[in-house]
Amino acid sequence: MNKPPASSSARALLQATRPRTFLLAIASIICGNGLALSQLASSTSISGQNLVVFALTLWVALALQILSNLANDYGDGVKGTDSFRDANSPERMTAQGLLQPSQFKRLIFGWALITFVSGVALIAIGFDNLRDFLVFLGFGILAIIAAMAYTMGKRPYGYRAMGEVAVLIFFGWLAVLGSAYLQTGQFQSSHLLPATGCGGLAACVLFVNNMRDIYSDKEAGKITLAVLLGSKRMRMGYALLMLLSILCYLLYGVVYNSYSLLWLLALPLIVKHLAFIYSAKPIETPGFSTVTENSRVDTVLIGSQLKVIVKLTLIINLLFVLGIGLSHLF
Repeated sequence: MNKPPASSSARALLQATRPRTFLLAIASIICGNGLALSQLASSTSISGQNLVVFALTLWVALALQILSNLANDYGDGVKGTDSFRDANSPERMTAQGLLQPSQFKRLIFGWALITFVSGVALIAIGFDNLRDFLVFLGFGILAIIAAMAYTMGKRPYGYRAMGEVAVLIFFGWLAVLGSAYLQTGQFQSSHLLPATGCGGLAACVLFVNNMRDIYSDKEAGKITLAVLLGSKRMRMGYALLMLLSILCYLLYGVVYNSYSLLWLLALPLIVKHLAFIYSAKPIETPGFSTVTENSRVDTVLIGSQLKVIVKLTLIINLLFVLGIGLSHLF
């Protein structure tokens, strides 16, 4: 087999990192730091170290996001799952031979090491006591393992309908609450609401991805939440997850800071997005491989909303944090 040109491999590697998903990491860190800096502004001034911690936290979150995306490409590729993808799914690097599995695996472990070192540098700067350092070191190691174990290894949790739960934990509770704690050294119970909302929105992104791939995943034996719910109920489950997520932001605004309700400006976009998901009509596909339904939901239409929900997640968090910031001016 001829090796792909170096330029093709470089483009393949860049695509394997899935840059469009970087907005999720950015959204969670903005949410956490927005909450923390608002808390600091009420009692003290914001220092240069706060800005350094913010920049490093953002970098570590992006590094973990890239690690997860690379591991996902590799894991699905070597397991043969990607061989069931149709033309509507994005290009897969490992499955299509654009990146050699052995080289790709070494690259993943090398990137995991870079991520680990970056995380250690972050918590060394952020904390001056051993207890917090060790606790966050443990969280960091857990996050790296979780990023790789989604589809890699013998028992990947992404094949057992646990992906959305992991995203809620790591993009919500750990990213938002952790980044806020790095800035303030304090845990605020009120922050649980936006942290859960942010994690829920990130889980919505994975849910849309899995709705798009429901039929190929089912054929490949990959059990995602969409596959578990089935094509008739998955959109109802998605709407519920979305509504619960934005309810968290709503409750925070009503109970703690009404200015944070600025995110409601995005409500028309949310309604339009959900309506678009529900407009995906069943398509008659008799004899579609091993799928038992007589018809399939139009996953092409659903897949087109993947970039929409990614941008919505960032917009909602930006407006939420902007509203919190405005509360200190009025």
